[in-house]
Amino acid sequence: MADRKQARRLVPLALFLLAICVFTAIDSTAKSRKSSSKKPSAAILTGKFVAEVNGPVLTGFGVNQQSYVFQLFSPSGSQLVRVSDTFLVYEQHLPDRVLDYSKLFRVAAVRDDRCDETLENISRRFIFDSRGYFLETKYSLTYARNLPSFDLPWKSLLPCYSVSPALTGAKVVTEVKPETAAH
Repeated sequence: MADRKQARRLVPLALFLLAICVFTAIDSTAKSRKSSSKKPSAAILTGKFVAEVNGPVLTGFGVNQQSYVFQLFSPSGSQLVRVSDTFLVYEQHLPDRVLDYSKLFRVAAVRDDRCDETLENISRRFIFDSRGYFLETKYSLTYARNLPSFDLPWKSLLPCYSVSPALTGAKVVTEVKPETAAH
């Protein structure tokens, strides 16, 4: 009986210590993301979002990651790239409205060869049953609305760009109106 009373008194202390650990981890993650020793090359990407890689549900307890397949337009033609968005839940991130192939967007990003990966690898999900036994492998993408027939390069390495709000101030992504697309 005395052990239970003592354990109940320790619960608030344990929760307090857990909260300190969580906030320290979040703070150190945010600081490490801000302090980069290598100055990345900034870019404003112009193109269309083709698909979003379905990943874990967003969490308020740590860093979230979303990846997109983006059709990058340049004077030399178009190319499919990966756009990676890493953020804390209270930070700005790419909105769901970008998944519309009929719209053209400009995205502030930096080239990051550390996240170059094949679409096959970044979209692979392992499915387990309730007892933890492996069932199957699935590839999980959400395709953009209004997407025409499109062959995705599943086994080709996609160059990766990480979104960066620091390039444009508060805006990470801007929709380009048809009359300004040529400029």
